Amino acid sequence: MSTPMFVPEHFAHLTEMANEGVGGFAIHATDEFFAEKENLLKRPEAVFLADEYTDKGKWMDGWESQRRRVAGFDWCILRLGLPGEIHGVVMDTAHFKGNPPQDCALDGLEAPGATREQLMAATNWTELIPRTRVQGDHKNLFDVANRARFTHVRLRIYPDGGVARLRVFGVVVPEPRVFWRPGGLDLVAVENGGTVAKVSDRFFGPPSNLLLPGRGVNMGDGWETARRRTPGSDWAVLKLPRAGVIERVELDTHFFKGNAPQAVLMEAVDARGWSPVAVDALLNGGPGWKTLLGKTATEQHKRHHFYPDRVMPVTHVRVHIFPHGGVNRLRLFGHALDGELEQRKLAALHALPVPEARTLLLSFLGSPVWADRMVAARPMASVPAWFGLAEKAMWELSTTEWLAAYAAHPRIGEKKAAPTATQQSATWSAGEQSGTAGAQDAVMAELANLNEAYFKKHGFIFICFASGRTAEEMLDLLKARFENTTEAEIENAAAEQLKITRLRMEKWLRA
Repeated sequence: MSTPMFVPEHFAHLTEMANEGVGGFAIHATDEFFAEKENLLKRPEAVFLADEYTDKGKWMDGWESQRRRVAGFDWCILRLGLPGEIHGVVMDTAHFKGNPPQDCALDGLEAPGATREQLMAATNWTELIPRTRVQGDHKNLFDVANRARFTHVRLRIYPDGGVARLRVFGVVVPEPRVFWRPGGLDLVAVENGGTVAKVSDRFFGPPSNLLLPGRGVNMGDGWETARRRTPGSDWAVLKLPRAGVIERVELDTHFFKGNAPQAVLMEAVDARGWSPVAVDALLNGGPGWKTLLGKTATEQHKRHHFYPDRVMPVTHVRVHIFPHGGVNRLRLFGHALDGELEQRKLAALHALPVPEARTLLLSFLGSPVWADRMVAARPMASVPAWFGLAEKAMWELSTTEWLAAYAAHPRIGEKKAAPTATQQSATWSAGEQSGTAGAQDAVMAELANLNEAYFKKHGFIFICFASGRTAEEMLDLLKARFENTTEAEIENAAAEQLKITRLRMEKWLRA
């Protein structure tokens, strides 16, 4: 039987961001002769089977390289399932007694969407843990001081050997665009930055399991408390990554058949602007909680759907289960509210004189009609509403207006913007086409020739979302789309143009 993931008390307030259950993925290892790199990210603790062997040697539950015969060291690149700030690491050498590494080190990199080849060639890795002596058959704990956001880590072992598990603890930092798109989302999901701030009991299973992606795989994959012998309820306080309005609740007691709670009650509070002292008092039972969902009966082994009794902005939710028991997953669906940065940016946009606002909007999309509609729609209620309006106005443009927008773009591979583009639009384009930098001359020449042929055939330049694409990839896409009809290409270009517009709006919001 597998043992649940060990979480050191030192890191109990943090989220484990690397394991396969949250989407962690082993990308490359220099050597995995005895045991595969994927084992590093398994959720259960490592096990030891005394008589288990493979044709290569002793079976080990971890990543193990062969004995090096030359100078150097082995290393492995892992993609974090949950990108964010890394606060601590456990390099677990469980069961590696005569074959652990002598030293270990860890590097971090922010490179969302990077390929294996790009990660291996990257030279801007940040050292998070310097080369340090480690013990065999031991959970080696390390604190990390760097507070940058990382999407990947690189584990270095000197000179070779085996590591059972790599646990990366920290604070999840989702991409802001998660909260900028129209439509609802799970406001407390771990991938969106949801955390557990306080809990009454976690005897059989931690409440952090409530926030994990997917449905739990068994009863041990949820939050379960010990049996209460006193009146009252068990509870967990969940902290949203940003304030939001909850519109629907999903509470899943999957696998909890003889030990599900009999009822649930939810309270909430909007603690924006509160001092840390006031928040701490709240978490420890202080006043301020309001009923979000009145006491409601629950059933065993069932996914429940509830709707809040009141509509209110919240930052924390306290979930009571009566009198005790287990819950597998909890989803709080709704919409996030703008943060301080978004509020300031929208206020600045609303305050711009019409000519300046129009110039800014034309840098996002070179359609005068679209820019005029966006200016006239001010003030926008929120950032998601702004993005929603931009998309709606885009798809309401006529073909003539779309063609005017396409004409404001430089051709793929050109160094300067077209004459009709604004200076800011030229700046956006330069960054978007960074994939052409350093491309081979032959590729750039073919790209230029096919661009010209595309223009002669369809009457407008080839539009594609270039961000993150290499010159070779854009050339392949141009070849694939070249034979389409002009009508189809006008639609294809509009879809690509919308992606470009969104990206430019996002860059402005982040600036």
